[in-house]
Amino acid sequence: MTPYRLLLVEDNAADADLAIEWITGILDLEVEVETAVNLSGATEKLASRTFDGVVLDLNLPDSTGVETLDRLHDVAPELPIIVCSGLNGSVDMSEVRTFSGVVDIIFKDDDPARLMAHSIRSMLRRAAVAWKHDQFLSLVTAMPDAVVVWDREGVVQFVNPAAQALFGRKAEEFEGELMSFAVEEGSSSDVEILRRGERRTAELRVTDCIWNRRPAFLAMMHDTTEEKRLAEQLRQTQKMEALGLLAGGVAHDINNLLLVMLLYADIIRKANRPDVFQTEAAEIVQAVERAQALTRQLLTFSRRQPVQMAVISIADVVTGMHSMLRRVLPANIEIATLVDENCWPVVGDSGQIEQVLMNLALNARDAMGDGGSFTIAIRNQRLSRAFGTLEPGEYLSLKVTDTGAGIPEDIQARIFEPFFTTKARGQGTGLGLATSYAIINQIGGEITVQSAIGAGTTFTILVPRASGEVARAAAPPGERADFAGSETVLVVDDDQAVARAASRILSGSGYRVVLATNGMEAQKRLEKRGEAIQLVLSDVVMPLMGGLELAEYVERELPDLPMILMTGYSDHPITRQDGESTIKGVPVLLKPFRPQELLKMVREVLNERGSAHPGAVAAAGGP
Repeated sequence: MTPYRLLLVEDNAADADLAIEWITGILDLEVEVETAVNLSGATEKLASRTFDGVVLDLNLPDSTGVETLDRLHDVAPELPIIVCSGLNGSVDMSEVRTFSGVVDIIFKDDDPARLMAHSIRSMLRRAAVAWKHDQFLSLVTAMPDAVVVWDREGVVQFVNPAAQALFGRKAEEFEGELMSFAVEEGSSSDVEILRRGERRTAELRVTDCIWNRRPAFLAMMHDTTEEKRLAEQLRQTQKMEALGLLAGGVAHDINNLLLVMLLYADIIRKANRPDVFQTEAAEIVQAVERAQALTRQLLTFSRRQPVQMAVISIADVVTGMHSMLRRVLPANIEIATLVDENCWPVVGDSGQIEQVLMNLALNARDAMGDGGSFTIAIRNQRLSRAFGTLEPGEYLSLKVTDTGAGIPEDIQARIFEPFFTTKARGQGTGLGLATSYAIINQIGGEITVQSAIGAGTTFTILVPRASGEVARAAAPPGERADFAGSETVLVVDDDQAVARAASRILSGSGYRVVLATNGMEAQKRLEKRGEAIQLVLSDVVMPLMGGLELAEYVERELPDLPMILMTGYSDHPITRQDGESTIKGVPVLLKPFRPQELLKMVREVLNERGSAHPGAVAAAGGP
């Protein structure tokens, strides 16, 4: 136990020594005594140190009588005092007895040794109670959880600062307030608290206590609002990841099937008998293109859609889409585009930005059955402080606003979930906004929504500003361009249908084709060097050894051998430079592709690298 500390204020040295002897002689208490010979010295000590009580002579050199108590009270108003005085009649003791803080009066002529021990025990018991009260109050005040005490009638008796913050009210506003929660004593329960119109959740635990000597209830409340929000966010993220993996895997397989259909449909369309199945082939191509749009949404949502990142101008993308938007939106919807001058470029995929705008336009169309206005506003914006997940900095702001019916508040938190839709069955996939969210998130931006019933909807998109010049797209290949050749191409794909279709296209243009089902088999064929392979065309995702691992082997062992990757599903970012799409510097063809696209890239890569070394593989490292 920490010793008690008393201040003895006595100007008579002999009386002071006796008093110290009496106080320290109390065997059941450990007491430290400090002395002062006048009131000035006493007030200085009280101002600089903490004491549990004062033993005071009222007749001091610099103060006498009740004035001494007044001046002492000004310095330490809560400190208990034992008055030790002589019977000289100079002080009105009746006035002293009623003075706040005086716990006892001892007359020096009435056996003070015995009385002193009794009075000091009483005073220090009071000090101990005050200690415990102060400690309890200090701990409860410092607690991060809310603490509320109410009596058996439910009237609030005490609230700590955390409770004031939780309820959004000052302590005095709780005076006389009734409060009661239906919760079993000792158990915990979740409760809702309305704070200035905002709903908060808290975990509540109630126990019996004594307050002001009366039975009461003590409630501890832990604010769980943020914890529940983060838990829900984690649950949602895990659900999105699981759905993303499923969607990505399904879309990858469908993409391969679409590629096969597209390649063979094009073969039929370009056959020597133009009158045979031309209409049917055209229908197949259109169906494949519609299915391709759906798989692109699935892959984008799962973050597996190959993107061609480049420095782009969103202002140019929006301007170029105006005629497309005019065809999509009915005549009773006015389209307005507001673009500030000198808008900053961003890093992204123009096709994906178009997809985001088209998704928002289609939603706006459905929300404005009776017409209205659809506005796209683009401007530069500097964030001086963090906004959502974005750090302060320079961003391009894209706001898309409609004057439609608005989105109910209770579903706004779910609109970016995949497969969530309020449309009738068959009228929507529920992937549009989920895909848009994934696209903007993938390029480091953020998309938010503000909406109210009857007041329309605004989607705000912020994308980080990019450095560098806007990339310009290369012109598409001509339909009748001649990309034929006679070189040997190693086609590597674990999907045999894809491999056969690609082989058919290449063979039809004069190329010799060698097949391999994965990177490891392709490596063995290259090591045998029995055939003068002049180009490798490889899928990216394959068992045993993927396309990128094969590309590393080729770069290391056969640096003169050109290579092309093809993919519709990749974890690796696709970059665009000088009009060419690449993965880690290797040219890439995005599935599903047209035969002309395949032939064009094969011819261009061979002309650039392979034709100068037609026997590179056959001659490398052997006789």
